Amino acid sequence: MGEEILVVKKERNSDKMSFKITERKIKAWAPNKYLKIIPNKDFNHLAQLLYDLQSMGYNVDKAFARYKEFLNEPELFFL
Repeated sequence: MGEEILVVKKERNSDKMSFKITERKIKAWAPNKYLKIIPNKDFNHLAQLLYDLQSMGYNVDKAFARYKEFLNEPELFFL
């Protein structure tokens, strides 16, 4: 089994974002293990995504704590 990657893509000229988890393959097709499309900026859809990621073994709590630290970083001007 290869390495899993999380791919995030924003649709051009739209508010939709898609999140998928797949295996890392070079020059080969890999089926999606998970796919979620968030149609707008609704926090309920984001909460469902975080719940799904937590249930798949991603450390969402630690990531959210790090996100809160980013809010106080003046160095992150590129975001």
